[in-house]
Amino acid sequence: MEALLSNIAIRVNTSIYLKDPESNDFGKNILVGVIDMIDEIGFEDFTFKKLAKEIEFAEAFVYQYFEGKHKLLLYIISWYWSWIEYKLVFGLANIDSAEARLYKNFN
Repeated sequence: MEALLSNIAIRVNTSIYLKDPESNDFGKNILVGVIDMIDEIGFEDFTFKKLAKEIEFAEAFVYQYFEGKHKLLLYIISWYWSWIEYKLVFGLANIDSAEARLYKNFN
């Protein structure tokens, strides 16, 4: 199962980002850093400058992936809802009864 999940790619609208952050390790580090920082300090206090310091890269590298803070937030939200949609479709795929699908518990 773990091997199956490692090959899943969640796609996000390409107009949200300049360069796909999931295309390389640096982009993935940006995403992990963003999520950790927003959880820790909140979106209002989050800046690309703080992120660059946290992940130990120049701020300019972050701007190669996202135009700004707003687009970065759009990316994270879009990715999250795409993942939820995937889990929903996958979880309901083999349930024939509409009523059973309606009452399926995903906890």
